[in-house]
Amino acid sequence: MKLQTADEMKKVADSNFEKLKADALASDDFKNLVKGIEKQAEKGLCEYTYYHNTNKQIVAIFQQTLKENGYTTSKHLSGLGLTIKW
Repeated sequence: MKLQTADEMKKVADSNFEKLKADALASDDFKNLVKGIEKQAEKGLCEYTYYHNTNKQIVAIFQQTLKENGYTTSKHLSGLGLTIKW
């Protein structure tokens, strides 16, 4: 078995991460997060707590996207939840 170079593995990881990110942002989980924010705003609130059942990497992608769109976020200790403020 041949060991791939670190540069090659970085390319593979980057490519797969971009696919994961695209899938995450098109997922029902992300749609539910957006709906949760909208429902809280309709109630006159400026905070929403989101939990994901299994994947810390998905939560990190959501957190990055929210920050890029002006939201303040803090990740829960478990890594599976976010407190989102606007």
